[in-house]
Amino acid sequence: MTARIGIDFGTANTVVARWDEARGRGEPVPLDGLDLSRPAGEGVRQRVVPSLVAYSHTGSRRWLGAQVTERPELWDDPDVTVFQSTKSNVTGRAIDIARTVGDRKVTARDAATQFLGDVTALAVLAVGADDLEIVATAPVETFDTYRDWLVREVGAGIGAARLRVVDEATAAAVGYSARMSPGDVFCVFDFGAGTLDVSVVRVQEPGTAGAGAGVRAIAKVGLDLGGNHVDALLAEHAAAEARLPHGDPVTYNRVFRRLLHSAEAAKVELTRAEQAEITATDPATGRKYRSEITRSRFERLLRDKDVLGRVNRALRKALENAAAKGYPADGFAGVFLVGGTSLIPAVQDLLHLQFEPSLVHLDRPLEAVAAGAAGIAGGRELHDHIQHDYAIRHVEQATGTYEFELLVEAGTAYPTPEPVKSITIKAIHQGQRRMGIAIYELAHATHRDAGGDLEIVFDARGGARTVAVTPQQRQERATLWLNEDSPTFLEANPPAAAGVDRFRLDFRIDAQKRLTVSAFDIERRTWVLHGHPVVQLA
Repeated sequence: MTARIGIDFGTANTVVARWDEARGRGEPVPLDGLDLSRPAGEGVRQRVVPSLVAYSHTGSRRWLGAQVTERPELWDDPDVTVFQSTKSNVTGRAIDIARTVGDRKVTARDAATQFLGDVTALAVLAVGADDLEIVATAPVETFDTYRDWLVREVGAGIGAARLRVVDEATAAAVGYSARMSPGDVFCVFDFGAGTLDVSVVRVQEPGTAGAGAGVRAIAKVGLDLGGNHVDALLAEHAAAEARLPHGDPVTYNRVFRRLLHSAEAAKVELTRAEQAEITATDPATGRKYRSEITRSRFERLLRDKDVLGRVNRALRKALENAAAKGYPADGFAGVFLVGGTSLIPAVQDLLHLQFEPSLVHLDRPLEAVAAGAAGIAGGRELHDHIQHDYAIRHVEQATGTYEFELLVEAGTAYPTPEPVKSITIKAIHQGQRRMGIAIYELAHATHRDAGGDLEIVFDARGGARTVAVTPQQRQERATLWLNEDSPTFLEANPPAAAGVDRFRLDFRIDAQKRLTVSAFDIERRTWVLHGHPVVQLA
């Protein structure tokens, strides 16, 4: 039997979907005991696996998803450690402090690998197919690193199944695309627990899209901002209202984590009620902390902390980029909301101010990404563009400092029969024999705002706190050296003279989305590389 499934590992929720050929769409795969039904808009509920894993300190037991939510006592059990919001730790961008679990140390990345590996294995068992293709999704802004984690670590336990990886925003588009016609342009507003991605995409004509519907991205803009950030703001507000003592960091962290858990529930409650409570009990002292918050106060907090402002600016930037390419917002066929944070009424108000209410759809906010991934596995191939800017690094001879020269712009269609960039390189030192080609991804400097002002950090005892993101951290997150572990070198024989052009490099992008280089030795008048793959682009 043949099966095609999609897996979306989210910061708060994980969804597994199977391609249903008869219905022409991806449908969630039941995972009894692990999944549960969560509200996903007025009158809508969808099946998700909460992205939670808990370990007993004896090593005899672990719990996944709904097994954790259905046993709230696990959070306060001193012999159990619960991991949540582990997705941001996969790529090393967030602080990951190892926590003590019995006689061993476990990082959040370890927990994420264990959780998704277990869910994937159980999904494989649930579909029971002997011919299985899995499409997993990865964030646009950290696609390469995240894909490697999925393939090398999570995918190691799926046996003979084939694993592919696509970006989350495009998968979300496909999750809604069954109702679209060729030529239609629509917007995907994906606001999850960890990030916001706004994508404008176009359904390709059957003759140009390849197999299936085919979707091409026109413009993408993202923020390192999500529901966890909102939870943290609510928890900080509650901590201040309840006078949680800052002078005792152990107590503060211990209680703040429980406030975070309650704040998430309050945020959900405020999507349909006018008032909610944020409460926490210190398990060490029994003291109770309580704060009430109204929807109007919540929305004022979102405005004061510029959450709504940042969301609105990201939306406007995506729409302006699309309009500059000939696709104005008044021509959109629909706007599809994805992710639990898109359920906040104030966020929906931003969308309704920009678009006609009849265009805004919210019927698959939690499952669209996994359903779209299942659709891609089922044959709905995509024609996308390059998501980030890429540059080559060189040394400025006069100053000895590093400089970057743009090679590939975000939005470039591929493959490219002609070079996307031709440059010449020269030796820095007299008699230099080797010249390296260092390729960097400049994703955050182009389409993604990586300037989040805070992030949640869990300490070794399981407590939580918010910490500021420093300017240096923002700078480090703005560039990524892609081929540091597998550099491409050119051999100059005879050795090169300092300051004299020695090689001409022609860069292209092939059909597999790889940046390739052909190198011509100017002194010897011969080609030394022909279409050599340098890095995989996103």
